[in-house]
Amino acid sequence: MTEEKIKILIDLKKSLSKRFNEDLKDVVLFGSQLTEDNSKDSDYDILIIVKRKTNWELEREISDICYDIDLKYGILTDTHVLGESELNSPRGKQPIFINAISNGYHV
Repeated sequence: MTEEKIKILIDLKKSLSKRFNEDLKDVVLFGSQLTEDNSKDSDYDILIIVKRKTNWELEREISDICYDIDLKYGILTDTHVLGESELNSPRGKQPIFINAISNGYHV
């Protein structure tokens, strides 16, 4: 994990925390940017876990914040948003999310 990636993730978490305060539970990098099995154009796979139930408005706000980070650093983020209550649901038990939580980089 490079210092630049850590800087980006910390900036993202700060931006999300500023907007969502205590509702933000976790920000997790997973996928090729974590494993270094990536190209210069690889996106940043990011799982964002919030304490409240998700809806399209929440996901839109998170997407807007991530887009600002994309522009600031010249990257592309692929974000997945889960509510804490969804972690034990069929959606939260999908392999992509289990792997992200187990093996990802938690900011």
